[in-house]
Amino acid sequence: MTPFQILGAAMAVGQVFSFMGSLKTMKNTQRAAEWDHYHDEIRRKYNTIQANERARLLLSQKRAAQGARGVVIAEGSTLMEQNTVIANLEDVKFWINKGAEMKARDIDLKLAGVLQQQAWDAGTSLITGMGSAYQTYKTT
Repeated sequence: MTPFQILGAAMAVGQVFSFMGSLKTMKNTQRAAEWDHYHDEIRRKYNTIQANERARLLLSQKRAAQGARGVVIAEGSTLMEQNTVIANLEDVKFWINKGAEMKARDIDLKLAGVLQQQAWDAGTSLITGMGSAYQTYKTT
């Protein structure tokens, strides 16, 4: 074999390793996105728990204040106050879930863009690298 043929073969092997590295990078990027989804789900659950706890404390305070005033619970304006607290809680939960949904879509969109770019780069790099390796190999 001539030195050009050896160089061409080495270039081809290098391009294959480069392509394999691109595939590994894509896999790691997907794994990182999965972790982002996991942490976002934990954050959403934590925020929901906090909202529930705040609503529970607020309802408890309202019941205590109503009892201290001698008001009968679940009648008249006290029921309206409780309904307001529950409606606010549902509103907070809706926005917590909507924020988590938007975050998940953002993660997926970024992942798709990165994976597409990486696949394009890997494919074009492999094609041009193999072409260069073949040219080098044939220059004998």
